[in-house]
Amino acid sequence: MHTDYSIWAFCYAHSTMPHDFFGGVLLNSNRGTLQIPMVYSAIQGGTLGETPRPIVIDTGMTGAWSPSGNTYPDHETPSEVLAKVGLQPSAIETVILTHLHFDHIGNLEAFPAASFYVQRREYENWCRVVAQSSRTMDSVWGEWPLSSIYPPDFERLAELEAAGRLELLDGDSEIAPGVICRLAAESHTFGSQWVEVRTQDGPYVIAGDCVYWYQNLEQRWPPGYLQGNPWNLLELYGEIDALLSGRCERLVPGHDPELFRRHPSWTTGRNETAELHAAAAVGSKLP
Repeated sequence: MHTDYSIWAFCYAHSTMPHDFFGGVLLNSNRGTLQIPMVYSAIQGGTLGETPRPIVIDTGMTGAWSPSGNTYPDHETPSEVLAKVGLQPSAIETVILTHLHFDHIGNLEAFPAASFYVQRREYENWCRVVAQSSRTMDSVWGEWPLSSIYPPDFERLAELEAAGRLELLDGDSEIAPGVICRLAAESHTFGSQWVEVRTQDGPYVIAGDCVYWYQNLEQRWPPGYLQGNPWNLLELYGEIDALLSGRCERLVPGHDPELFRRHPSWTTGRNETAELHAAAAVGSKLP
């Protein structure tokens, strides 16, 4: 491979949720709740010998709203989070949105220089759902279709589209050398995508919520909550496992506390950061 990237995963807040929401009904039913991390990622690198470029995958949420009414006292902003590896939101030119749930597309305005990449079928289908909804924003768990959607986010997405800063992808797309957005249609959502990152140590996967927990992949067990098709998720688990040759340590899952136990990690501020790979041109950011 002629590309290399440093890869970091950030917890920007925590939430207390049922085990089976993420780990799956039956396998994790009647086990109570646990604290899970809210996660997004950044990579920095590119073609060997060229200036490393940063890319952010998902943008978290603002912490001011959630469909359950939960608050997030340990929430950190993109400026606080990215500073942990020496990056600034204002300098980011490429942002990948794995899907359009509220905890992955908040803070869009924090990236004023960025173009945003999302699958067309994800964007257009959620726009249709939001337009058809009668839900008011003061309701909690008001409608299942919007159980993870914050409609005002779509006003910001429409503004980005009008400004030519929202790139709609039609299937698998290499958006930077060695960075491939992989469509996972009708899996977690209408058009979720996961990101293959090609390094000198082999491929890594930033899964978004296509894989919540390592357990989903390792035991081939879909989660209890999704807005797509669990059979498609099962096929996707096999595809990712084959790409990684069974090496799950090369995966960034969407909400797994194990992420920060399985990889070198540290806590700065209120939350954890994990470093999965350090490119030679970038160096490690571990304290």
